[in-house]
Amino acid sequence: MPRYSLKYAVVSLVLLASVAVGAYGFSTLEMASMNSGTRTILLSVGSLAVLTVFTRRTPYILCLGLLACLSIVCAQVWPVMVVALLALSATVLGKWMLKRHITADWSVHLLVGAGTLGTFTGWAAYLPINYPWLYGALLSLPLLLGRKHVISLGHELLEHTRAVRSAQTPIQTGLDVLICGFACLYVLVAFMPELGHDALAMHLFIPSHMAQRHQWSFDANTYMWAVMPMLADWIYSIVYLLAGETASRLTNSAFTLLLAWQIHNMTLWAGGSATSARWASLIFLSTPLAFAESSSLHIESAWTAFMMAGTLAILKVSSFTPEPRERLSQLLLAGLLLGFALATKAVTLSVLPVLLVILLWQYKAWAIQGVAKTLLLGGASLLLAGATPYVSAAYLTGNPVFPFFNAIFHSPLWPNINFEPPPRFGTGMAWDTLYRMIFKSHEYIEGRIGAAGFQWLMLPTAAVAMLLSGNKKALCILLVGAGAIFLTFHSTAYLRYVFPTFALFSVVLALPFSDEKVFPRSLAIAAGVLLILTNTRFIQAATYYGEIRPSALLSQAGREAYLLERLPMRKMVDTINALNTGYQPVAVFASPLMAGLHSDALYASKYNLKWKNEFDTATSPAELARRLRQRQVNWLVIDLKSLPQMKLDRLLTVSTSYARLGDLDLRKLDVTHYEHLLNPELSSLEGWSLTSPSSYDPSRKVLTVNVKAPATQRVEVTPGLTYTNSVSARCATTATTGRIQANWMDANDNFIAASIDTFDCTTQWETHEMNVIAPANATSAIIYASGHTDTPLEFKSLSFRQ
Repeated sequence: MPRYSLKYAVVSLVLLASVAVGAYGFSTLEMASMNSGTRTILLSVGSLAVLTVFTRRTPYILCLGLLACLSIVCAQVWPVMVVALLALSATVLGKWMLKRHITADWSVHLLVGAGTLGTFTGWAAYLPINYPWLYGALLSLPLLLGRKHVISLGHELLEHTRAVRSAQTPIQTGLDVLICGFACLYVLVAFMPELGHDALAMHLFIPSHMAQRHQWSFDANTYMWAVMPMLADWIYSIVYLLAGETASRLTNSAFTLLLAWQIHNMTLWAGGSATSARWASLIFLSTPLAFAESSSLHIESAWTAFMMAGTLAILKVSSFTPEPRERLSQLLLAGLLLGFALATKAVTLSVLPVLLVILLWQYKAWAIQGVAKTLLLGGASLLLAGATPYVSAAYLTGNPVFPFFNAIFHSPLWPNINFEPPPRFGTGMAWDTLYRMIFKSHEYIEGRIGAAGFQWLMLPTAAVAMLLSGNKKALCILLVGAGAIFLTFHSTAYLRYVFPTFALFSVVLALPFSDEKVFPRSLAIAAGVLLILTNTRFIQAATYYGEIRPSALLSQAGREAYLLERLPMRKMVDTINALNTGYQPVAVFASPLMAGLHSDALYASKYNLKWKNEFDTATSPAELARRLRQRQVNWLVIDLKSLPQMKLDRLLTVSTSYARLGDLDLRKLDVTHYEHLLNPELSSLEGWSLTSPSSYDPSRKVLTVNVKAPATQRVEVTPGLTYTNSVSARCATTATTGRIQANWMDANDNFIAASIDTFDCTTQWETHEMNVIAPANATSAIIYASGHTDTPLEFKSLSFRQ
């Protein structure tokens, strides 16, 4: 085809228009300064390039060797080994599950196995059985049963290690070096301590709670997100129980790198060349959002890995797959993988309609003999893998997607309104959405300009090139990605929720590299190089947590100093754990970054609306202290700069400071005895009930009672709390025995038990007391002023204090 053909002209015009738009966008911003992520990439790429030239080994093997050395230097060998054990065990388990009935590569085996292990962990989380030995045995079992496959994999890896670099073009080798350079960055950032908000509030909080309590509470009253889909968190919990925080972060990064491999495979399936497949992986890894997902413990990488595998399986259930039986097997596989995606993140529900349309569009390809059985098994796999968190949420809260859509489901644990995401992100799409995603990224994510990556500028060019090339597979990928972003943005225009589209569009962007008829090779290389350089310069634009600091990697002291400087709350959690030996709940009036806390955290925020309401409506220090004691709180964490002055003053009045880190103040609730009785000094009979012939002398403020005619008062109590029940009494006529008594009642006013202690009276006023603990299920107590015999006694005061 001539160079200046119509197709070439159209693509060139679209590309020039994109360049003009990009030039205008860049003219409005300042160039990002060199950051630690960019420096790490350059250093890694330089080292690997030198090693590749002088050793003749493949960049991937050299990268593995370099990462092994880094894990030793950074003292992270054990977490790396545990994550490798998880990957190997999941791969063997997945291969056994699929057997020979479904054709799939090792990445699909790994995802099927990981999803299954995570599902088991989610079921086990209901019981106090989650100990390291259980998961050590769980990961070892597939290796023992599938030892032949393990040995085969070992031999295969050994052959790759010994092999010299195969015949490939210099461009392919260069792309491999660049991919491996980014891989080094993703692993090193996983070695850094966790600083992310969502991670410390939820995704690391859950594994740490599992390690401490050996189960998860699923208490949506205490944690609004407690019953949300959490398959990725269950997978992180497996490795956390065995190797701690770094293993969980490394697993997250491993999912991101796995995505790069899936993108490579999808590009080849769609007709791309070996070179364009590498370009696709590189475009994805250079995207700032992809790095952001690995810089903190998020779940989108794991979710997208399941979505990508499920999407490819759906695309293969078509005429693109020549063997009819293989189409049916891919339909079954899609059900299982999309079920795992559904159990990871509820946003999957926004993407499933797009995949259903693609599936129905290709119905002639799979509507063959045996399809009914396959649809039944595929639907069962989807439900078995994906329905558990929704069924559990419906049972525990009355809302299967709690707290979302509560205007429909009316869970008593949330107001009858739909849970709304932050309004700053907006909804819907407009003609300039792609431009604003790049140059006004803060409207779509907690990040800076360039957070979405600059490849979106090339998307119109790639889309036109694909339309002109007539690549139906590529068009299907484009339609799925576009449909997913359109439906998701209709609810919330948030970049992390469309992370699968980033992966799919990486394939779309790279495919024109394979067709020189519509996209000249030299122009494609120039555009690709410019894109990678720009993305690399802005690699930290989508995160505030992606710093690589050598001192924090190389020593424990450096790690502690880094945390103290960047996030004092993490050190405060360690202090709380040392002091809160009884594991009572901790009231948190600061950011909810409490991962690692050995007890429950009570957040005065949307995470715990009931406690927030109790705190907000406590109008006096005495009332606040009472409510804190009812919640069994001894320790409080307060951000001195985040609370209104009036609320802060009440908190400071009822507590004493024990430790201070910057604006964070760890305080202990003051030991004061809150009186539950009304008129304990008997200044009047208000609150008291008398039984004839008991009497009250208002002039002396004295009660005269006996065992048959007591005075009583009902008070509210909290199960498990300790109370002091005391009386001041004397004999009314002759010596006798008196009684201190509290009858415990449940919410239905049923009698539970009685706490009774006796004393001998004298003619003088004497004080007697007993300490009692409210039994489980007790909601109230009936306090008695009573004798132990028919002989009367006089009481001048009673007390029931917490």
